[in-house]
Amino acid sequence: MRKLVRHWYEMEVYIAGFYVLLLAMGQWDLLQKILLLGLVFIHLHFFEEFGFPGGFAWGGIKVEMKQVNEDVRLWPLNQLSALWGNEWFAVIVYLLPLFFPQVHWLALAAIVFAYLEFLMHVVIFNLGLHSWYNPGSLTAVLGLTLTSTWGLWQLRTQNLFNWVDLVIALVWIFSNYWIAFRSPLFNHFNNKKEFTFSRQDVLKADKYMKKFGTTVDNLKHLNHD
Repeated sequence: MRKLVRHWYEMEVYIAGFYVLLLAMGQWDLLQKILLLGLVFIHLHFFEEFGFPGGFAWGGIKVEMKQVNEDVRLWPLNQLSALWGNEWFAVIVYLLPLFFPQVHWLALAAIVFAYLEFLMHVVIFNLGLHSWYNPGSLTAVLGLTLTSTWGLWQLRTQNLFNWVDLVIALVWIFSNYWIAFRSPLFNHFNNKKEFTFSRQDVLKADKYMKKFGTTVDNLKHLNHD
């Protein structure tokens, strides 16, 4: 179990591949194809953030909290809570509407979330890390955002969505973000100290850390790889 959790992000490529097969082999309408493409890219996005090139563990905390505690056990994220939060969000926001495409606000939430990812990775994280790239940028821009933009263009004549759908979709996104990354269940997983990040995880953020005058050697209680 611990080994599986520590390397959860490596499975994301295979999950993305599974959705590629579903897309290729199934009979889907246009909206479902857009959602399946979103599922492919959201899982590749998780891999880019934590797997290759990785570095989101330290970089995300730095941007959000401004300071990164030297004791890794006190970080507001660990391997288990990252697994929980990302997979909850993928299932509820991206997978669920695949089975209920007639619930238009549910599908719209998956489409709109891509633009929030664009804002976070292109603007907020790059400003916070003093960088032109941060872990997750490529899949956020070239995957999620392009898919949503193409999807909205293709759907433009169908009048599927209205302003009420948009409001409900945004409420749905932020509610599930809270469940995924702020709820008591998330905190329960984050308090499991045996799942703190490893030296290998944090080393992926070395080029960002150096910009702020720190290295992985300054951190305490990293897990063994």
